[in-house]
Amino acid sequence: MGFMRRVLAYLGNLFVALAVIYLGLAIYYWLGWPQWVRNYGSVAFVLAMALFWFLPAGAGWARRLGVLSCMAILTIAYVSKTPVEQNWVPLHERHVSAVIDGDIARLDNFRDAIHRVNEPSTPRWTQRTLDLSQLRSAELILQPFGDFRALEHLMLSFGFSDGRHVVISMEARRTSWASFDTLAGFFRHDQIYPIIGSERDLVWKRIARDPPFEMQFYPLAAEPAAIRAYFVRALKFANQVKERPQFYSTIRESCMTTVIKLAPQTFAAVPWYDIRKWIPGYSLSLFQDLGLVDDSLPADELARLRKLRSGIRDPADFPDDPAWSAYLRQP
Repeated sequence: MGFMRRVLAYLGNLFVALAVIYLGLAIYYWLGWPQWVRNYGSVAFVLAMALFWFLPAGAGWARRLGVLSCMAILTIAYVSKTPVEQNWVPLHERHVSAVIDGDIARLDNFRDAIHRVNEPSTPRWTQRTLDLSQLRSAELILQPFGDFRALEHLMLSFGFSDGRHVVISMEARRTSWASFDTLAGFFRHDQIYPIIGSERDLVWKRIARDPPFEMQFYPLAAEPAAIRAYFVRALKFANQVKERPQFYSTIRESCMTTVIKLAPQTFAAVPWYDIRKWIPGYSLSLFQDLGLVDDSLPADELARLRKLRSGIRDPADFPDDPAWSAYLRQP
């Protein structure tokens, strides 16, 4: 009995210590509070809670009850907080929205920005009318970040019978391109930002960098009806976010997890503990196991095969979007 009591006490202390550190970081990333409050408050909270919890003095139960009360109040405030409006970068200023009427989808703030190598981008927002009955294909686009395999960005490109492609990218809404804190994605800090735009915007933006990002294209093995359902669900999600902004979450609402939640029911069979479900850099083999992309080759070999070739020309060299999209897919 004494041993079990010590084990439970140890586990309880460990839980409190981890929870206090997490809440301290939550204070640090709490947008809407002055920077000095976030900086000093996060440290002061951790020190104060640790001191009152572990201090070997009298009335321990009262002190610990006070610590738990403070943690509970902060947790309730934390989970009920809402995103804060900020000064967004020009490419993230507007929210896309869609009106769906039968086979016709009308999109406002469809992004079709102009990107030039080593020059600032020129935002361009347009209206786009799409005939959903002409939706024919979908491709998974993976964009690795450097040599760290776990980090990748995931997008979807939907192809129509007239040769046009519409890209959907779930991103963290940015206030600056100069820096990005990946840890913030765990602390209700950034907003999820659905972008729906052209390939010459969302794909070329990444190729036009110096050096360019690597891009991999994987056709999805799905019937047109399933592709249409997937696309419509993504449009409706974009409408929801426009009406009620949501937090970007590395675990629950990221480029990967949002795409999974909107995807066909195939994903329901993936166990929650499968790491590939949460980390985009390991997602290709998951898509293969689900039969959504080519599974005839090992994931690493398939990635090399589906890598976009170097030396891609500027979309401005082509008469229209379908021409550049067709060129993009040439071997």
